[in-house]
Amino acid sequence: MYSNYKRLNLLVKIIFMSQIPEIDLGSSLLSIFILIGFIGTAFVFVRIAIIGINYIKINYLQEKDEEEKKSTKNNKGF
Repeated sequence: MYSNYKRLNLLVKIIFMSQIPEIDLGSSLLSIFILIGFIGTAFVFVRIAIIGINYIKINYLQEKDEEEKKSTKNNKGF
């Protein structure tokens, strides 16, 4: 039983402990912040697109309502 535990412990040390010093913190942080920047840029583009679509909808509906009011006013009378 003890030998199995010793082998497992040695295996865990070989797999995980050797990789910890190999991690470059600066490179990892840079990659994370670049990824966050891309995600943020995507959110900005989506938000600008939504604002543009809403702007077009509002202006189009106002123009359409104004045209309908003008056409109904012209139809009244002779």
